[in-house]
Amino acid sequence: MYNQPNTGTASYRNLTTIKYNDIYFRMIACLVGAHILVAYGETLSIFQMLLMPYYYYALIPSFLIAAILFYIIRAINIQLDKRFDWAELPIQRAGTQIFFAFIIPAFCAFLLAFAYFVTRGINIFQTTYLKYDFQFILLQLLLINLYYVAYHFYLKWSHAEKTISQLALDHIGSQATAKHTFQVSKGAANLLLPVDGIAYFFREGDSNYLRTANGEDYFVNATLDEVQQQLPEDNFFRANRQLIINRQACKGYDLLSYGKLNIKLQPQLTTDSVVSQKRAVKFKQWIES
Repeated sequence: MYNQPNTGTASYRNLTTIKYNDIYFRMIACLVGAHILVAYGETLSIFQMLLMPYYYYALIPSFLIAAILFYIIRAINIQLDKRFDWAELPIQRAGTQIFFAFIIPAFCAFLLAFAYFVTRGINIFQTTYLKYDFQFILLQLLLINLYYVAYHFYLKWSHAEKTISQLALDHIGSQATAKHTFQVSKGAANLLLPVDGIAYFFREGDSNYLRTANGEDYFVNATLDEVQQQLPEDNFFRANRQLIINRQACKGYDLLSYGKLNIKLQPQLTTDSVVSQKRAVKFKQWIES
C-alpha cells in the first residue's frame, strides 16, 4: 500500500502509495467517540441512556460528524503522502499536516455543529459546546492525526520488511537454480564438471555439447533452452540458437555487416558464433558490465 533523481523519487512514491484500508476501525472509533461526547457529564448509566430517545437524537448526528471528519483527515493524509513524504520533507509535511489535517477539520467540525444547532433553533454561542464539546473534538482530531502518522510509518516499515524478505528469497532462489556443476556424458561415463570451467555450450548436428576451457568436448543430454535456464546470466550469454558462451571464453568480437557481431572464442569454435543485429546491443551490454 507505498516509494535517486526526481524521476526515481516520483516512481517510488507511486509504488508505495498508502491506501489506509481502515473503514471498520473508523466506524467503531467514530461510534465510541460520539458516545463519549453525548455521555460526557451525564449521571445516567449507559443502559439507562440506551432506553432514552434523546440519546439517539444526539448520538446519530455526532457519529455522522465524526465519520465525515475522519474521512476528510484520511483523504488529506493520502494526498499529503503523495506530495510531502515524511522521510524526504519532514518540516513541510509537519506544517501541512497541522494546517490541512487539523486546523481545517477543526473549522469544518465547528461549521457542522453550527449547522446542526441551527436546524434545532439553538444559538451555538449560547451553549456549552465551545467550552466542553469542542475541546473534546479537538482532542479527537489530534488523536486521529497521530493514528494516521503511526499507521503511515507502520505500513512503510512493513512494506520495507516484505521487500527485503522477497529480495532475500529471490537471491536464494537464483543461487539454488544456478548450477555449480553440470552433468555430462563421455562414452559410458557420467561426469560432473564445474560450471566455471565450461567455455561454451554448442549444437552440432542433432546433438548438444559443451566444451571446457581445456578444449575437451562432452555430450549434454538437454536442450540449449533447458541449459540456459540453469546457468547464471552474469557469466553466460545466449549468442544464438546454437551457442551459449561463457564470458571467460570470449576474447573479443568483429563487426559484421548489418550490425551483426562475430565472437572470437578461446578455445576456438568452427561452427556459427555470430550474434544477430537484434541481440548485438544486449551482448555489448553484457560483455562490458
